[in-house]
Amino acid sequence: MDTVTVLLAGVAAAGAVGAVWFFARDRRHSRAVDDAIRRIGGSPPQRRRRRAAAFDDALGRLERSTARAQRERAQLAGAVQSAPLGIVITDDEGVILTANPAADRYLGARLGQAVAEVRIREAIEQAVMRRTPVEMEIDLYTPVRTVLEVAAIPLDFGVESAGCVAFVADVSEERRVAAMRRDFIANVGHELKTPLGALSALAETLASEIEGDSGSARLAERLQAESNRLSRLVGDILDLSQAEALGAHDEPVAIADVVRDVVQDLEAVAGSRDVDLVAEPVEPEIRVAGDGRQLRTMLSNLVDNAIKYSFPDEAKGGRATVTVRAEAHDRTVVIEVFDEGIGIPEAHIERIFERFYRVDRARSRETGGTGLGLSIVRHIARNHHGDVAVESGEGEGSTFRVTLPRWRARA
Repeated sequence: MDTVTVLLAGVAAAGAVGAVWFFARDRRHSRAVDDAIRRIGGSPPQRRRRRAAAFDDALGRLERSTARAQRERAQLAGAVQSAPLGIVITDDEGVILTANPAADRYLGARLGQAVAEVRIREAIEQAVMRRTPVEMEIDLYTPVRTVLEVAAIPLDFGVESAGCVAFVADVSEERRVAAMRRDFIANVGHELKTPLGALSALAETLASEIEGDSGSARLAERLQAESNRLSRLVGDILDLSQAEALGAHDEPVAIADVVRDVVQDLEAVAGSRDVDLVAEPVEPEIRVAGDGRQLRTMLSNLVDNAIKYSFPDEAKGGRATVTVRAEAHDRTVVIEVFDEGIGIPEAHIERIFERFYRVDRARSRETGGTGLGLSIVRHIARNHHGDVAVESGEGEGSTFRVTLPRWRARA
């Protein structure tokens, strides 16, 4: 083999190696371009010659998406900055990342703002540590009393903490208006109680002195009944106003005492309606944190309601039964009132806790109901960080169940 042949063979071999190398590199570049197209939301084309156009289209979509995200972020930032509600955003160490102007006013160095800032940071710290929302109320007295509501909500990214957002609302005006309304209701209620009592007494005296005139006697009795009904309505309005104004209480109240007092007060009423009022034994150590008088009002309304709507069953000897039960669980106390009354149609169950709502208005007038008793029950239960529920069926009786947090002595 001559020298020329050898050189040509070497050149051919080198060309083949180079072609293979260029082909492999081109394949790698093609895969890299396809991967890039996929990462930015595009679809690689079937034909290689359209790869550049596909890449350009994907880049265009990415640019439009990025521009849209930037506009939305700017809109969100503008909404946060202009919101009348104070907004504070922190990292998972509690360091403030941003705060809008409505929140900046409470993050100053002056005395009142300093107190607010300490409490806001306290709420944020608790929310981040517990990984649960924290709510608190702050009273500032410099120079004018201001009431703030703070809600701190942890921000989680999967299993990792991403910081916290706190909302600060000035509710001073709402509280002032609410206090004025409660004071007005209380003053009017107390002013009405005296003339209503006098009307009832006068009607009773008039009915007892009328002889031989059955028409006048019936009118006097009707006057007495309506004045008594109005007195009960005023009393329920006052109870509801007090329930709405009830603040936080942290005194232990023995549920056994509440049940005993309510049953003793209503035994005579139950007996007059041929109803057996039964209280199952309650363990004396079962306690809740709250206001004893309010809890008695709550249970009294439930039991009185059960008595009113329990009607004697001839199959049971002409008697009906209302049962009161209370039991403790790990963290809650459940109080239940059972009756064997007419029950509540399913369509009305969602609304019976509304003010002045009556399932049967004619029957409510007959039993003397005001339509406020269950609303009072719900307010008192929620003021004690609990709630009330009902299970009932028409003609099957009702079970009202109040769930309250159980009181435990602090360590």
